[in-house]
Amino acid sequence: MRQFKVKCVVKDPFISSYKVILESIDDSTLLPLPVGPFEAEAIFYVLSSLKKPRPMTYDLMTNILRQLGDVTVNRMFIDTFDDGIFTAKLELNHSGNTLIIDCRPSDGIALSLRMNYPIFIDEHVVQRKKCVSKSCLNEHEKALLEQILMDQEVTYL
Repeated sequence: MRQFKVKCVVKDPFISSYKVILESIDDSTLLPLPVGPFEAEAIFYVLSSLKKPRPMTYDLMTNILRQLGDVTVNRMFIDTFDDGIFTAKLELNHSGNTLIIDCRPSDGIALSLRMNYPIFIDEHVVQRKKCVSKSCLNEHEKALLEQILMDQEVTYL
């Protein structure tokens, strides 16, 4: 498995769809992950250090998990990509027992930003060419991609 971090949320202006851009910790690979508008907003708020006046669903879940005390989230991992759908799991520890919980990647990401646990992607998902290897880009393409991502970070909605 390879560790990734959330780089930004981008919106495709032509079809009004959203993607979370995950970047490998070694900075070599990008994964555009489709997400819904509510999940995109929840992720964007954390990345931008913004707060809603009332807790969002992910804030509620974070508060519940923290209040329980004997539950920790160890990591989230994206383990498959089949028929255009990514699947993910949360690995939790409850009173010394490891639990694996099925989740949507977007939900796991939104929660990970609030609870500060790592995100991993199984190597076979990375190798299925759904990721963009930065080594395949020339310097101009790398600079252009970075500029687009930086612009999108600021102009999300």
